[in-house]
Parts: sequence; C-alpha cells; structure tokens
Amino acid sequence: MECGGTGAAMRFRADYGASLRSQRPVAREQSASVPEDVIQFAWYEQRFAQEGLETDDGRRLRIVSPGWWNREEGPDFKGAQLDLNGRLRKGDVEIHLDHASWKAHGHARDERYNHVLLVVVLDSRPPRDPPRTANGRRIPCLLLRPYLMEDLDTMASELSLYTCPHGMPGAHGRCAAIVERLGADQMKQLVELAGEWRMVQKAQTLRDRMERVEPQQAIYEALMRACGFNRYKYPFRILAEQLPYARLRQLALLDGQTPEAALLRMAGLLPDTLEPAAEDHAHHRHLLKLTSKYLPGLRPLPLSWPRTGVRPVNYPERRIAGVARVLARTATLGLADTLDHVWAEDCPPRARRKALEELFPRPMGFWSEHCTWTGRPMASRTGLLGQGRVRSIIGNVFVPAAIAMARLRGDRILEEKAFALFTTLPQEPANKLLRIMLPRVFGAASPPRMNFQLQQGLLQMFHDWCEPNPSCRNCPVARRMGGANEEGG
Repeated sequence: MECGGTGAAMRFRADYGASLRSQRPVAREQSASVPEDVIQFAWYEQRFAQEGLETDDGRRLRIVSPGWWNREEGPDFKGAQLDLNGRLRKGDVEIHLDHASWKAHGHARDERYNHVLLVVVLDSRPPRDPPRTANGRRIPCLLLRPYLMEDLDTMASELSLYTCPHGMPGAHGRCAAIVERLGADQMKQLVELAGEWRMVQKAQTLRDRMERVEPQQAIYEALMRACGFNRYKYPFRILAEQLPYARLRQLALLDGQTPEAALLRMAGLLPDTLEPAAEDHAHHRHLLKLTSKYLPGLRPLPLSWPRTGVRPVNYPERRIAGVARVLARTATLGLADTLDHVWAEDCPPRARRKALEELFPRPMGFWSEHCTWTGRPMASRTGLLGQGRVRSIIGNVFVPAAIAMARLRGDRILEEKAFALFTTLPQEPANKLLRIMLPRVFGAASPPRMNFQLQQGLLQMFHDWCEPNPSCRNCPVARRMGGANEEGG
C-alpha cells in the first residue's frame, strides 16, 4: 500500500488504521486482558453511569471531581472530590483491575497512599480482604464493571487520542536508524497518514457526541475542553455541561458579556467582593450586575483550580473570559452555523485559517491587562487565548467538527476543504511528547519541516507504538519501514 501520492483524493484516509493499528498489541498488566490505563481513562472521563453509585460497603457515592491524573509515583489520581453519604471529602483515588493489586503493589505499606479515599476496581465482586492504608484505615471500593455503559475496547481506542503526562527517555528508536539509512521521505508519509487517522478518530468521537446531543452542544463542549487544555480540561467540560450551549447563546444575545459572567460565577472565579486593598474594577462591577440581572441565584460549582506550574497568562479566569468572547461573537448565527459560513467560503486554505482566527478576540478589555482580579496590571496587553492555543483549537476542534459534519451530511466538498486546511496548518507549540518523538523517529537525520499534520501523526504513533513498546521489539512500523532484518526485529 502506498503511503500517499500526489494523485490521492483530498479526503481523510483510514489507511494507517487499517494497515498498522490492526497489528497493535494489547498492553497487559499481569494476566489481565484490559490495560489498566483504560480503567484510569474511564474514571477520569467519567465514562460510566453516574446515578445510583455505591461503594462496596454501601455508601452512596457522587463524584464531584475525579481529581488530577498522576502518571508519576503515588496514587493514580490526586485531589479528587467525592461526596460519600452526603459528606464532601477531598483526597486521592487508586485504580486497579482487581482487588489483589492493592497489596501486591505494596500500597498497604506505603504512606503515600494514606490519603486514598477510594479504590476503583474493574471487579464486580466485593473484596474478601478490603484495602487498608498503612495506618490501618479501611478504604471503600467502587466496583466499576456493573456501571460501565461503553465497550472497553472502544475506550482503549479513544484513549490514544488524549495526551496525558507521560515520562519516557528521549532515546532514538529503531525507526531513527532506518531513517538515517533510507532517508526521511517514507517515514514522513507514514507520519502524515497517522495524523490523518488521528483527525478521523477525533471526528468520530465528535460525531458520536453529536448523535447524543445537538451538533452545537458537541462543538461547544469540544471548544471548552480545548480552552481548558490539559490542566483545566475536566472543569471546563463540567462548565459546558452545566451551562448548555442553548442557554449560553440566549445569555450572549441579551448582553455580550453575560457568558463571561455566568461561566466565571459557576467556576467560583467571580467573587462578590474584592479584597479591601484591591482596586474597584468597573469590569468586576459590571459582571456582578449582569449576574444579578440575568442569573439570580446562580451558585458556584465545587471545582478546583490549581495554579502550581501554570503561567499567570494561562490562569483559568483569562481562559474562561477568552472562550466566552468567542461564544459571544458567534452567538448571532450560532457556533455551528458560524463555522459553516466560514467553510462555505470559496477561498484558499490560508484565507480560511485567517477567517477562523478572526473568531477569536484581539487583546482588549480588563483581562488583556490582568491575570487575576487583584493582581497588578501587565506591562502590555496580551491575548486571552494565545496564537498557539488558537491554532490548536482550529486543528483539534474546528477541523474534526467539519469532518464530522461532512460525514453526517455526506458532504464530500466540505471534507475536501477540511483536508486542505488540515494539511496546511502551521505547527502548534511543541510539547514534551513531540520533543521525545522527533529524535526517536528521525534520530540524527534532518526531520521534515514540522506542521500540524506531522505533529498529530507523531502523537498518534507515540500512543500506538512507542509508549506500550519502548524497546521497539517486533514493532510493525519498523518492519514496514524496511527494518525487519535488523537485530530484534
């Protein structure tokens, strides 16, 4: 099968998935057939029934927040917020396939696990010997299997679309040796195919959501998640679910700043009063006035906004204000129809990208000069959503949304336009995984000029091949690239 070619139709292909991912081995923990990170994904994304949850010892459970996914040492999720029998508690959550793993992994003797509130296991039977902390406290278990509503294999496939905090050495893989010997062109074509596959899978996820809720709500949720990025992705999703798009659009048509007021209020980031020594900002007073007028009785959700390691320009107040302005600017036609209007234009990809970028506000107003309500003004105005984040949203939200809509409607022209934009999008800001994958795949050879499609392909290949198989042993990518006769092949 050819990886590409100038005569290929301008549409997204599934060739990468058909030819390579069918050979993907299942990573196993001991003798289990389900990777443990799939259960972690199910917990993090809350991909199970939320009503009627009970722990093994009969306590009612409501998950306020699943916590922060920890891929380093210690419990799998830190800082979870759980309502147990009507009492809100904050602590850690550990995920296992079966009950025996708690002791087998030494958690019962490890003081780092003393703050675990809940152990989530795939088992459907209660434990004979319940888990206990090093100080002897009994930990309740959530038996997850009876509450699952989705196929685990489907979730395992979707998991590869998400970038979680991984740690891998940046050593060259076997692909690098092959590329150094044969050149980068063939590998570049394969990475491009992987990038197309990643877009198709993101579009399928969006399409599935569109079939459960209206397309505008699905695109709105994806946009909110993208603005939250990794650190605030979950609380931004909760905001999108608790303030549906139809209601937010109504608010935007009443006053363009009401979406910002509503989202900040629900996030717990619009205080009733500022500190006594703080400047009395007109913008703060105006948002409070809008909340009182249009949203009386609106209460904050129990969301957590950790700031450690977050640059002040990326604080949640600014990101919420930025996405609120995008939603206000598109409220007249509606988000989906506004995007349709941009896609309907007969223009080259660069002009279409510029039109999509115009949906995002230029630096102006209070948040262009502030990172918090009470902090000092910045030296110069700064965009609420930086250029790199805007590019990410166009590539990771607007392009997959267009593919999803094209395939729902059977609109070949729309998919061709989406493909043309996708293949010409400039690169996103680099992240840790891309810094790992470039030397791993291309080694000392000069890599191709990076763009969004290649970045997406490298991320997909990391999740498919490099993360589960860092030794590269029996890797089908290396065999495909001509390395079958190399040692370890």
